[in-house]
Amino acid sequence: MAYSIARGMPVRGAVRRPASAQSPRRRPGRPRSLVGAIAAYILIGSFLGVLGWELTETAAEARRLDSFERPDIAVEPPPEPPPPFIHEPLADVLARQAPATGTASLYVKHLDTGAEAEVNGQRIFAAASLYKLPVLTEVIRQTRLRRLSFDQQMMVRREHWVPGSGVLQARVGQSLPVRELVRLLIVESDNIAAIMLIELLGIDNINLTLQSMGLHSTKLLDHRSTNAHNGLGPYVTSASDVGLLLDTIASGRLVDPTGSEEALRLLERKQGAGWLADGLPWWVKVAHKWGEVPGARHDAGVIFTPRNQYVIVVMTEGLAANGSAGYIRDVSKAVFNHFEGNR
Repeated sequence: MAYSIARGMPVRGAVRRPASAQSPRRRPGRPRSLVGAIAAYILIGSFLGVLGWELTETAAEARRLDSFERPDIAVEPPPEPPPPFIHEPLADVLARQAPATGTASLYVKHLDTGAEAEVNGQRIFAAASLYKLPVLTEVIRQTRLRRLSFDQQMMVRREHWVPGSGVLQARVGQSLPVRELVRLLIVESDNIAAIMLIELLGIDNINLTLQSMGLHSTKLLDHRSTNAHNGLGPYVTSASDVGLLLDTIASGRLVDPTGSEEALRLLERKQGAGWLADGLPWWVKVAHKWGEVPGARHDAGVIFTPRNQYVIVVMTEGLAANGSAGYIRDVSKAVFNHFEGNR
């Protein structure tokens, strides 16, 4: 018991322990904090390492995509195409693309595997400007067989004049080489250039070539003939026919790989519309032809990516005027996602 110095009276609660009996003061938490800091440093380092790796991989992928070029089939002809077969998962994708109104015809074929599917693929439509694909085909065929020269000159005459798309309406009396007419045919979708080339090639020759290729739903009539504009008009085709034609071009079988490459290079040129490409990444290569007439819009092409190449044809009739372009874009995106995954 301790005593007060002033009064010598005991003081309650003031008992002192001997110095040797007192516990040393501890600094709580130091080892635990050090372990936590080390763990945090490890976690942060791991995160930064993974992030750096992912950024490096992303940059490498971006460089790879930025440098992607379609194979030149004149230099490296494609192998013999595999036999086609109906691919049920792809068929399911196309079946889900039915438009809310109107009618659509769809055809898709993967060129590396032969997997294909269609919806209303045999239905015959007014071809719109897709009839210019058979014209291009016959030009390539005759030039490769040396029956025609790209340098041959043709004069734009009054009897060639037709309304619609193109730039030659004001150039009556001028002469142009076949090479320029073919460029205008595809890039400008020029109707007068088409009429001039059909006259030069012979419409019967075009139709015979189509028949020999197995395009039995496609036919071109002389636009000046009686009843040519009755029904669907002078030019008709189907999605499966257009798909077969594009397959023939993309696989290097349009006479030979050089002729096929010439056709692809024209179809890759920028055109007035590109609905198939609108929903696809910037690095995708598209060789296509679009067309429209009142009530109908079509786009047909070959899609090239580093991992896939495929033909896609979308033909529409009776869709809402403002909805058909978006419909073609959405179908193209759905097919792309099927082959590539959501990228």
